[in-house]
Amino acid sequence: MTSTIAISVGVDHGRRIGIANVVSDYGLDAVYRRIAQLRATGMHYAAVAIEHELAVVSKAEPQAS
Repeated sequence: MTSTIAISVGVDHGRRIGIANVVSDYGLDAVYRRIAQLRATGMHYAAVAIEHELAVVSKAEPQAS
């Protein structure tokens, strides 16, 4: 079953972008605001999932010296 919301905004479920792309396009502050919104609406699993993706990306990026 396909979500009618996904259809209305044209989401292509076969092509998922990574959190690094989201941060690049919208900024880290916007991602943190989205996490806060998710928690405020009781969507804790989604918030944790985004936080996990951020942690994985930050560990994979080379540290500036």
